[in-house]
Amino acid sequence: MIAKIALLSALVLSSAVAADASHYRFTRDIVRPDSSEQTLLAVTLDTPVYAASAAGFRDLRLTDQDGVETPYLLQKITSRKTVTQRLPSRSEIQTLQKSGDDGIVVMVDLDKNAAAADGLAVLTAQHDFEYVLQIYGSSDDSDSKNWQLLTDNATIYDYSRYMAVSNHDINLPSNNYRHFKIIIAQAAQAKIGKLLELTRTIRGDEKPQLSEKLELLNEPLHIDRIEFWHNQTETLQETEQPFDYPVAAFNISQDAEHKTSLIDIDTQNQPLTAFTLKTATASFSRNAEVQIPEQHRGKIRMQTIGTATLEALHFQDISREQTHISFPEQRQPHYRIVIHNQDNPPLEISNVVGTGHGYQLLLLPQPGKNYQLHYGSDKAEPPRYDTAPIQELLRRGYQSTAADLSPETAMAPIEDKFDFVKLLNSKLFLGLAIGLMVVVLGWSLYRASKRIGDWPK
Repeated sequence: MIAKIALLSALVLSSAVAADASHYRFTRDIVRPDSSEQTLLAVTLDTPVYAASAAGFRDLRLTDQDGVETPYLLQKITSRKTVTQRLPSRSEIQTLQKSGDDGIVVMVDLDKNAAAADGLAVLTAQHDFEYVLQIYGSSDDSDSKNWQLLTDNATIYDYSRYMAVSNHDINLPSNNYRHFKIIIAQAAQAKIGKLLELTRTIRGDEKPQLSEKLELLNEPLHIDRIEFWHNQTETLQETEQPFDYPVAAFNISQDAEHKTSLIDIDTQNQPLTAFTLKTATASFSRNAEVQIPEQHRGKIRMQTIGTATLEALHFQDISREQTHISFPEQRQPHYRIVIHNQDNPPLEISNVVGTGHGYQLLLLPQPGKNYQLHYGSDKAEPPRYDTAPIQELLRRGYQSTAADLSPETAMAPIEDKFDFVKLLNSKLFLGLAIGLMVVVLGWSLYRASKRIGDWPK
């Protein structure tokens, strides 16, 4: 009897698996330049595919004109990226001389084998300053060098009294000079010291008058070291290519209790890795985080997936901005950015732009055949394809041919009807089946015990 029940259970399970035919809500034709030639085809996914496809792209299916499923390799879109690295150019300070009342002149030579300098950094441990520099260069090794002006009115600064913003770097125009002269005409700045005297004066019926005397300190610039550098350009092989994705909508609200700005963002399930804020606020420094909703014990709570410090400084010739918040790749319909304002006014946010990866399907089409992409199924399981031939072609350096997707076509919806497969896979059916098996097993044991009791003693 138990064997029969086990066999019945196996048949029911196999029937459930066989009956799980996934329904795809959308289909699109693959448009390629020439279907008669053998090629490695690349189909780039777009926003409609991202919006309707399941998590992990498990529901993407390619079929030919006869309905035969065609293997593909899902791949992030890559490109060759050129990056610039800053490398040191060894140098040595030769002399430091005073110039006028508060000025200094620093003479620096590059080492014999050092690369030509693209810039320098004046490093100091001091805070709250602003100094203007002139920099000259020369290739003349004689004592009376022929100096050429490289940059005028270059500024180094530290505004930490107001916010965590500083700059010690100065870019130089292209040059081959080995000797440099750095002039700081005003190498000392006056700062307010301690309060020396506070006097209160009362004259008749007049209001009391207060007068104060402050001590002014003349603080000179103390240079710890001067570092020259050169830029080295390198082309990286096949790095992931970033794409900008406009968000569907965003709404800004203020949480007065927690002193935060909340930016609720709707997207179309694109594979995002960052958000960039567009703001009209000139200068600020705020901590921010990106959150997504998640289910926890039947309730929705917000989970932080990325943090950053948003900064901007636009003042005279200074223009710096960092409003980028990165996070691990997500495909979510809803996000939230939380900006911690503390006691500062909220930022003026004008736009939010998403950044993320792009994906493509690589396939080996048969000459003369047409293909379609199907997607939008909640029931589809991840496919298991033989992609070894495609990967071998990529290793050998074969280039793919780009193919386009036709406009999206919605499939006719299936009428709601009794879903026998869903019933077989439900917890209720499983509980009833287990209960039935327990009852049958108990009845079988009871019958067996009765037979044993009827045996002659």
